[in-house]
Amino acid sequence: MDAPTVGVLRDVTLLVWLALLAGLAAYKWVRHSRPEVCWNWAGQVDARQYMSADGVVVAALSILLLSSLHQAAPSMSDAAEKADDLDLNAGAMFLGILFQLIICAVLLFYLRNVRYLNPLEIFGLKRLSLSQAAGTAALFMVPTLAVVMSTSLGVNAWMQSFWPDLSQQATVQAFQRSTDPLAKFMLIIAAVIVAPIVEETVFRGFIYGVIKRFTDSWFAAFCSALLFAVVHFHIGSLIPLTVLALVLCAAYERTGSLVVPMMMHGLFNGTSIALMIFVPNE
Repeated sequence: MDAPTVGVLRDVTLLVWLALLAGLAAYKWVRHSRPEVCWNWAGQVDARQYMSADGVVVAALSILLLSSLHQAAPSMSDAAEKADDLDLNAGAMFLGILFQLIICAVLLFYLRNVRYLNPLEIFGLKRLSLSQAAGTAALFMVPTLAVVMSTSLGVNAWMQSFWPDLSQQATVQAFQRSTDPLAKFMLIIAAVIVAPIVEETVFRGFIYGVIKRFTDSWFAAFCSALLFAVVHFHIGSLIPLTVLALVLCAAYERTGSLVVPMMMHGLFNGTSIALMIFVPNE
């Protein structure tokens, strides 16, 4: 990433932090002044089992994201050297997949063995059968693809006037240029299976749920959606991925099952990869 991109993503992350601090204080005041208000219990996602300690874990994950942005900031000389270093590497892909799975495993261990919460219950993983979840995800994906892709086209047209360098994400360029079938296969596995499971568990299942516990579903959806978009480290995708994350939050609240946004996420990434393969110029 170039320095301006890192700066924008870092600022967005800090703004989310400030919004969270202000929101927590405001919502706490409202609860004290109007104790009968229970809007954070609305929807199919029950966030009442979370507590302040979980908020500390969310803060730690945000700090990890910010430190990743700091490490990703290249010097001006390094940026030119890394511009051509876009080849997929099967070993690096494997380590990336392993790192994501470790983060997810640590979070699940924390929930199960420290907080004594059952992930199957708090994430509604048994609420729908696999066939019901798949059918719901497929039904929701038609308008989701239309909304996200329209947003992406509009954002890119708007940003061209002041941010002309809107190149694709590095992984997209690497996938299109790679001649290594194993590396391509591992990226597909990472995008269609691993990322939907890990990212939905972390962002929709945990971060969204914890923020909702102390605020409400709308505020939690916007904050978690922005953090989800930032973690993809691409300025042109910031708004479209935020829209996608909001839709995934809505699907989670509508069904109460995290399996539905997981499947939607996998379908979205699979569609994106199919477009990269069959319509590479677009």
